[in-house]
Amino acid sequence: MNRSVFWALVRKDLYLRRAMIIAILVVGLGSLVLASFGGRAFAVGGLLFLTANVAGGLFMAALSLFGERRALARGFALSLPVSGRYYDLSKLVSGFLAFGIPWLVLTVAAVGGMFLPGGMPGMAVYALLIQLFVIAQFAVVLAAYSCITSEAVSGVVILFVNVALSLFMMQINQPEILGPWRGDAIVWTPFARVTLLAELAVIAVAVAFTYIMASRRRDYI
Repeated sequence: MNRSVFWALVRKDLYLRRAMIIAILVVGLGSLVLASFGGRAFAVGGLLFLTANVAGGLFMAALSLFGERRALARGFALSLPVSGRYYDLSKLVSGFLAFGIPWLVLTVAAVGGMFLPGGMPGMAVYALLIQLFVIAQFAVVLAAYSCITSEAVSGVVILFVNVALSLFMMQINQPEILGPWRGDAIVWTPFARVTLLAELAVIAVAVAFTYIMASRRRDYI
């Protein structure tokens, strides 16, 4: 593998995604500022924050793999001193970096904000679990887009992950689950521990699947 070409491809993708990265950061951080005012502003800010994460992740995944394949841009890979396998791997790396950078910033801001004066440190667990679900959702979509070419199937994938998100948010906001976190103590309840392990497992499996698909691909046109 020509490492200089590989990382040049990654940097190229990050440069092309810079506007989307900035947009996710601006909307996400702005929504946290809005939520800090409390009341209805908290509800609106929380909704905007989740939207910036979820919509940004789905759009970034589509740009990273599905959109490029539809434009037949993979043919360009055949003219480069890098194998098709590593070309696809560069899309995986750039995709995770393009979304991972703003995701990490927003996660640190959301979790860290719980420890500011007036915050509830216990809710840091709540914020972390939601953010991990978002990155797991992104990993699943990226994995799906690595092996599908149909727009109809991609629509089914989007529907599936959005339904999963709705069910997750409904579950995590149940009073008996949310209650232990409404305070100063950080409590890792059985639900929190199981959810954390499940999210990490989904991320690991999705990344491994995407890498395997890139390794086994033979048709790049």
